[in-house]
Amino acid sequence: MIQSLEVELELCIKTEKCLLRDISQLDNYNNSLLLSEKYKSKTSIMKQCFDTNYQIIQQLLLGTSSADTSDLLQKIQFATTNPSTSDNSQDLMLGNGGVTNTKQKEIDGYDTAQQVIHHTSRDWTSGSKSCREATNGWIVNALVENISTSSSTTVNRRELRVLVPGAGLGRLAYDIATSTILQDHCGVDVHVEANDSSVTMAFATQSVLEIISSQQQQYMIYPFISDPTRNEVDSKKRFEYEMFPDDDALDAYRRYYYRSSADNNNNNSIAKEDTKTNTLLPNLSYTVGDFISTYSQGIKQSQYDIIATSFFLDTATNIYEYIMIMKHLLKQQQSSTTSLWINCGPVQWHPCALLHPTVDELYDMLVVCGFELISWEVDNEAVAYRHPDDCGSVMEGEERAARYTRSEGYRPLRFVARLVNDGEDADAADDDLSLRIEYCEYLNGVANGRDV
Repeated sequence: MIQSLEVELELCIKTEKCLLRDISQLDNYNNSLLLSEKYKSKTSIMKQCFDTNYQIIQQLLLGTSSADTSDLLQKIQFATTNPSTSDNSQDLMLGNGGVTNTKQKEIDGYDTAQQVIHHTSRDWTSGSKSCREATNGWIVNALVENISTSSSTTVNRRELRVLVPGAGLGRLAYDIATSTILQDHCGVDVHVEANDSSVTMAFATQSVLEIISSQQQQYMIYPFISDPTRNEVDSKKRFEYEMFPDDDALDAYRRYYYRSSADNNNNNSIAKEDTKTNTLLPNLSYTVGDFISTYSQGIKQSQYDIIATSFFLDTATNIYEYIMIMKHLLKQQQSSTTSLWINCGPVQWHPCALLHPTVDELYDMLVVCGFELISWEVDNEAVAYRHPDDCGSVMEGEERAARYTRSEGYRPLRFVARLVNDGEDADAADDDLSLRIEYCEYLNGVANGRDV
């Protein structure tokens, strides 16, 4: 980015000397109006912003220096290599368009410093609060609403196992795991398992949670500094900063760990010195592994009550694989009133996708595969992905100025789907899913024109 800007600066200076030499001789000539002068200032500021972001990346990936680490994230586990992968074919794996070369994987670029900054901004800063509330917040509310209904006749507390695929930097998983509404009003003990294919995202998540548990400070990042240099409305917006973790994340930690009358009497503000009365830790873990090869295995069958997906559905190479694995993962019980898949996100279909169903076609696919759609809708208004300014949306009742001349947002598909128990021995019928998925991966490879 800096190198590109320096090339533009050199071109700008030479062009202005050539084309504006007569103008520069005028008495009322204002040097600060020249694009070259603006580029000089911009380059200097950008270097400082990049340096700040670099220090944050080091902080997130190398971990905190504090010895007082947190049990917010109880463990990071790595999925075992798919048994079908031979020792002499380490460049091959499932889940990205058949058996593909890792250099062509859809997640290329996902582990970059820029992606870590973008995900940190979206998941853990106050500026992105309205974006999270419209997506992750909707998922948590849908979970609470359906669990509340299903738990109305339940006297004893029960365990609720929730899987969050494509967890990224973990905010959705964190919000579910620390939800006091689920704990106190729904009467469930929540066990949340986050999953992502990125080791980088997993360790960055761990560092953010350590910062939250320390409750000592917030850090500055520049989320927009690496954005493409096009469609910009206001040059100053590129240099806006955000602080993380946001106050809501810090308050969620305090509410979960510290129970006191201050929660009800002092505008939900809880002093850190309050007596700790809840000794239960949020049960939150992180599994690193490709979703297809990790969760199609027999050991994962019927292990989860809820699957929550945010901006994940359209990462599928073959969407049928995702749907059948979701069915494989949800508990198959006659008496189960949960077994829910809650989704919010676009159907943009990533570059790796081989099937591109429309929303109405996707509805029929879910029904055919054994799901009952409790709710199903597509937003009329676009939701900004990272920050409300990205599409000039409303934040806390105040109209925000657009950041770009092109709107950067989505109209997400929201649905709650319940797995239907058809009375047959579904577990037995699903025993060979991993083999069927492998064959589908072979078909994906053929469709991609690759030698498999």
